[in-house]
Amino acid sequence: MKELPDYFVQVPEAFALVEEGVYRCSGVLSREQIKYLDTLGLKTVLILSVEGPSRALTQYIKAKGIHKVHLGMTRWQSNLGWKPVSEELIKEGLECILNRPTHPLLIVCSSGVRETGTLVGCLRKLQHWNFNSIVYEYRSFAGGKGKYAQELFIELFDADLVTLPSSLPEWFSHEQMMWLREQRERFAELHGSVAI
Repeated sequence: MKELPDYFVQVPEAFALVEEGVYRCSGVLSREQIKYLDTLGLKTVLILSVEGPSRALTQYIKAKGIHKVHLGMTRWQSNLGWKPVSEELIKEGLECILNRPTHPLLIVCSSGVRETGTLVGCLRKLQHWNFNSIVYEYRSFAGGKGKYAQELFIELFDADLVTLPSSLPEWFSHEQMMWLREQRERFAELHGSVAI
């Protein structure tokens, strides 16, 4: 692949920082957008759609020695009923995101919205976000492509399915400690005792 000048760098479609060391974007990337990925120092690309990534992204992953995790291919199921994605895809995706040695990590799907938005929404649920905030974030990326089934899946997703890795990112550990502290304080207020 011929090297592009720096002024041809372009931010990928649906790109955003999810949390420190975790990014998201569409899996269909041009050469100009690939150049932007160099700034992230990626270790892992997590692919959620059944389709493989664009040729440019595939070549980039190979050239840079980035670990590719293609869950969309291994966890795809044809008979999901109303569910837009399988619980196994989301469970394994979350376990990959929450495994600090995989960072910096890029989450992609063909649209950058459906599977990625659902996975990020379920991450927010694990982070104890208010459901309205989760839906707001999902819709801000989905625009007109958003689906009610995705929002319902996020709401009904059983966070207890996720096995937390032993090496959690600092941002997640910190949020969990803050949430536990808040729960203890609420309990103490309700029961008239002092929070520990």
